[in-house]
Amino acid sequence: MQRSRAKYLSLQSYADSGVVISEYGPSSSDRHTFSTIFNRAPRRFLLEFNKKGGDRFVIWGDPDVFHTWWKTTGQQSDYPNPDNLPALNQSGFNTSSLAAKIPTLLYGKAPLLSDFANFTDLTMDGTEDVGGRRCYRVVGNTRDVYAATNKEVNVRKMTVWIDAESLLLRKVVEQWKAPPGEIRRLTTTFEPQANPALDVARFRFTPDTK
Repeated sequence: MQRSRAKYLSLQSYADSGVVISEYGPSSSDRHTFSTIFNRAPRRFLLEFNKKGGDRFVIWGDPDVFHTWWKTTGQQSDYPNPDNLPALNQSGFNTSSLAAKIPTLLYGKAPLLSDFANFTDLTMDGTEDVGGRRCYRVVGNTRDVYAATNKEVNVRKMTVWIDAESLLLRKVVEQWKAPPGEIRRLTTTFEPQANPALDVARFRFTPDTK
C-alpha cells in the first residue's frame, strides 16, 4: 500500500473509468459508473459520477479553482484557491465515496478526507486476477475519525486489489456489519491508466442548465 501511495504521487497524469456496485438489504443492489482524468502540472482534474437512475455529479478543477455540480439541484459550487479542499471533502456522499479514494491518492500531500487515511491492520492476503491483471490483495480495517475527539465512526472491513505491475488500484471492497440475512457492501472497480496523454479539451465541463 505504501508503494501504491508513492506511485500515485509520482504520476504526472492519470485516467480511469469504472463501476460502483452498492449492495444492501437482503438482495438489493445499485450500479453506478464513473470516470476520472487528472493532470498534475498545470493542474487539471475531472471526476464524473453517473448514478443509477440518471443523476450525475461532477467535480472539476483547474490551476485556480475547483468546482462541483449536481444534476439533481442544478447547483454549481466554486472553491477558489487556497480554500479548495471542500470540493472533494464534501463530495463523498454524492459520489458513493469515490471522491475519498483515488483523488486523495493523487493529491496525497493535501489534508483530504480519505478512505485510506485510517486504513490499518493491513495483511497481505495473496494474489488474484482482476480484469485479467494480477493483483496483490490487501485486507484491513478502515474508519472515519473526528479530529476534535478522535471518535471512530463508519468502521468497516476494506479489501484493496493493487495491480502487481503498475501498483495502481484495480478494486476496493468495503463491507459493514449488517443484521442477519442482510448485506451492506460497496464494490468499486477501476480501469486505470498511468501517465496517459490527455488533451486539455477533455477537462472542459459545462453544467447542463436545462
